[in-house]
Amino acid sequence: MGHIRWGLDRISRILEDLGDPHLAYDSLHIGGTNGKGSVCAIAGAIAGAERSVGLYTSPHLSCFAERIRIDGADAESELLERCAARVGPLAEREGATYFEAATALAFLAFAEAGIELAVVEVGLGGRLDATNVLRPEGCAIVSVGLDHCEYLGQSLGEVAAEKAGILKRGVPTVLGELPPEAFRVVEAKAHEVGAPLYCLGRASRVGDVRVRSTGTEFTYSSTAWPDGIALEVPLPGAHQAHNAAVALLLLERVGRLPPASGLPDLMARVRWPGRVEMLEGQRITWILDVAHNPAGASALAVTLEALRPRRPLVMLTAMLARKAWPGILDLLREPADAMVLTIADSHPEGAGWDLTEVQAYLERPEIGSGGGGRPLAVEFSTELAKAMSRASELAEGGTVVVAGSCYLVGDVRDALEAEGVLEPGRAV
Repeated sequence: MGHIRWGLDRISRILEDLGDPHLAYDSLHIGGTNGKGSVCAIAGAIAGAERSVGLYTSPHLSCFAERIRIDGADAESELLERCAARVGPLAEREGATYFEAATALAFLAFAEAGIELAVVEVGLGGRLDATNVLRPEGCAIVSVGLDHCEYLGQSLGEVAAEKAGILKRGVPTVLGELPPEAFRVVEAKAHEVGAPLYCLGRASRVGDVRVRSTGTEFTYSSTAWPDGIALEVPLPGAHQAHNAAVALLLLERVGRLPPASGLPDLMARVRWPGRVEMLEGQRITWILDVAHNPAGASALAVTLEALRPRRPLVMLTAMLARKAWPGILDLLREPADAMVLTIADSHPEGAGWDLTEVQAYLERPEIGSGGGGRPLAVEFSTELAKAMSRASELAEGGTVVVAGSCYLVGDVRDALEAEGVLEPGRAV
């Protein structure tokens, strides 16, 4: 099975031979550059109040089963193995990509488990993403930024056009706060296909945002709650209040909002690891975040400013070579007292950044201090275990922020679980 190859023909033929399992339940389809996974996790937790819900997201941090969740738990291995036995030969016949095979597996597993609603995250883009075979009752585009530009385009308009490919005639679509250039493209696509749009900031509003280490408090108002309702999502960051609002508005427009009295408890069920995930060790605090593009790095920096974690603050970072890592590094340097740059153990061979190139970038004359002109120590290690140890030493009594690729965050979570910092199964 190959890497990225656009088109819906292969996945459509596989699903047809499986009996079109993706049509056996209702679905919500959620895309965007950043935040789409969080919106899926929030929408899934809330919608699970009175029905069986399947959650399909990608990529995973530690194990494949994280991608396919049923009623809040990873799909059982027996179910996945049984479904894989049916999907595998068809995927091989079609020359399907890894993601196409995984998507078919998820859709079949949901049907076999008898779920009533699937909350599905777009993998990449939207128009030609394997998940776009769904016939959803509602869609959302959470954000539009420049990422995966080699596939989606070099401008916000081009990226937005790909993401707008999930819009369907008559299917309500919720938009987060998009840049004007992106909004115009999505609005035009909605008019073309006849998809009603509901925009955060117009159809609903967020206010009184307060970021805490345990989550984010905010007020949400919309047609359902014109006077507003006070809520808390257990994910730190002002951006998570907006993600929660997108999820709420989407559920409202498809008629799946629970009573207000039950909403706080449902919101408390949200689990989405690796998103400003805070873990307390004996000597230091660990904060894990998949800040793998400029928008994600910016959101992390803003959240750290709000949280004011204990110092010294050491940034432990590894990224993929294909990412726009110079801009990401510039953003991650700002809140840091020191940085340890490394390679994740699980990075595909040759996919991680070149630390020699990174060092040359950071040795430019204009580089050499962190935020506010503070001296910034930068160290390098090609071995993640040694990098974690060194970051811990530098952060004694303070905080290590693990930021970068999903591979890095997954590797560090596994290591912290082995050390007892992360309890097995916690926040997964």
